[in-house]
Amino acid sequence: MSKYGKAIVAVLVAAIVYAYQALSGDNHISSVEWVSVAIAGVTALGVYVVPLAPGAKWAKTAVAVVLAVLQVLTTVILGGLGTDEVLLLLITAAGAAGIWIAPATTVVGDPIAGRSVVSVGTGSDS
Repeated sequence: MSKYGKAIVAVLVAAIVYAYQALSGDNHISSVEWVSVAIAGVTALGVYVVPLAPGAKWAKTAVAVVLAVLQVLTTVILGGLGTDEVLLLLITAAGAAGIWIAPATTVVGDPIAGRSVVSVGTGSDS
């Protein structure tokens, strides 16, 4: 888990968002709900793809936070703010916090010139 911790948390959150949208309300995913599922999926992909850089260990968390804000804006603007939406926003906020807390490791650098390992442990991205 220490190498892919942040990505694993992001994928779990995306799965939870999908399940929540599929099972809440009318047990049908509407077009507005698909937008939230898509944002959660892009968050998981972004957290996986973005490397940890020595000067920006917070990069994966930044991707999660920016897309969490997009999730909030999309939810409030497109769907309004009811009980279901508040629960979705809590799931999203918990996911961003989980990504921030989870450990991760990235190998960076040129294979010929040399590589270095950038890691963040459990806790903050510092």
